[in-house]
Amino acid sequence: MGHGLSMGARREITKKAAVEYAKAAKKEKGRILDELTGVTGWSRANARRALANARKRKGPAKAVARRPRPRTYGYDTLRVLIQVWRLAGMPSGKYLAATMGCGCPGLRLTGSLTRNGLLRWCGRSC
Repeated sequence: MGHGLSMGARREITKKAAVEYAKAAKKEKGRILDELTGVTGWSRANARRALANARKRKGPAKAVARRPRPRTYGYDTLRVLIQVWRLAGMPSGKYLAATMGCGCPGLRLTGSLTRNGLLRWCGRSC
């Protein structure tokens, strides 16, 4: 039916329905959900979630500024970690974490591990 809607159109429809949904009684909420699922093609659970999120949103999604995540490791620690990653064959983070169990004792012997704070990164595998 109207499943080919753009994301902007869906957002606009959802925002209007969210105001109505918040004030509605239980039966009316069911009708609003049915209408929204028919227009957007979403499941009821997804439509309910979208209505809840639309009420929270004050402006366009791009207007909400996110704070950058703080650095986990210092510059020196990061340099050693990059070296370890290269020596391990540049695996993804999941596989790098698994191989650190094998490489941590060697790093500990050279002193790189404790000097640069990678011990916390290796965790219990060392």
